[in-house]
Amino acid sequence: MAVGKTKVVIKIKVSSQFFRAHIDGKRVHFENGEAALDMEPKNKDYVLTWFIRDAPGTKYGIQITEPDRAKMTYAATLDASGKDAGIYWFKI
Repeated sequence: MAVGKTKVVIKIKVSSQFFRAHIDGKRVHFENGEAALDMEPKNKDYVLTWFIRDAPGTKYGIQITEPDRAKMTYAATLDASGKDAGIYWFKI
């Protein structure tokens, strides 16, 4: 990890082929359900956004597991629309 950077780990549990996540508008690329990003600490919020489209009843989850000060967990089941989206602000 580069000096002055903080490791942010995002994990997903989803079977959908159409799941997208972004931090500050930049797409997060997952490998085996996990993304580890080296990010600059800054004195303002980062924003994690996500969108999923799949069959109604599909379950999914997203979480930030590192660092401790940014941890979050979200889980949902898609309603009849087959779509869901979310947003989470965090500081590192």
